[in-house]
Amino acid sequence: MTGTGILTAIFALLITATASWAQVGATMNQLMPGPPTNVIATAGNGDATVSFKPPKSDGGSPIIRYTLTSHPGNISASGKQSPITIKGLTNGITYSFTVTASNSVGTLVGSESCNSVTPKAE
Repeated sequence: MTGTGILTAIFALLITATASWAQVGATMNQLMPGPPTNVIATAGNGDATVSFKPPKSDGGSPIIRYTLTSHPGNISASGKQSPITIKGLTNGITYSFTVTASNSVGTLVGSESCNSVTPKAE
């Protein structure tokens, strides 16, 4: 199944009384992060540099990796922060990119495609 959509989640909060009513603990599950935002690409010579803002939610666990994917070609590059340069693009071909954020739980959805760019020899 491919495409985009909306994921609705229900959160369960487990509250456990330990010794008295004064001591109550809670356990919360961590989730996958949301998509990065404000994705902007700049063309280079056989590459593109893509900048973005972190997701509005990290899912309760720090982001450990961002992954760019080119369209067309499905060429990817990863990094720990913005911007990320993706190499191996063909000059004269127009590309757009999506970015995903990953935490220790996993990867949910990618960003919307950014502006299209066409790498060219300088």
